[in-house]
Amino acid sequence: MEIVVIFERAFQGDARGAVWVVDSPENRDWFAQQAGLDEGSAVFTPEGGEIGRDAILRSIWNVQEHYPRWSRINVSGVSLTSDLAATLHDEGTVAVTDQGFSLAR
Repeated sequence: MEIVVIFERAFQGDARGAVWVVDSPENRDWFAQQAGLDEGSAVFTPEGGEIGRDAILRSIWNVQEHYPRWSRINVSGVSLTSDLAATLHDEGTVAVTDQGFSLAR
């Protein structure tokens, strides 16, 4: 299963399936208007309220726990740092994407 984790505070794109989007007034409105999202999709608040290393990792690990059969996690709205890549190395293959990065197993 492929999951999208969106850290953009005013996401306006198209997303289907399993989507976790960071909490903001704009994203709550976007989320409410979506059809075709997985029932486990959610608006979430990052750990500590800020989007930083720990919040990104915790969000990915929460997704992995929520979707144990995940095959790919696409993360948008944040950049892949060498620290994130090193920490996630044992979780799977990490790659930079146009929107942020992905983790695949």
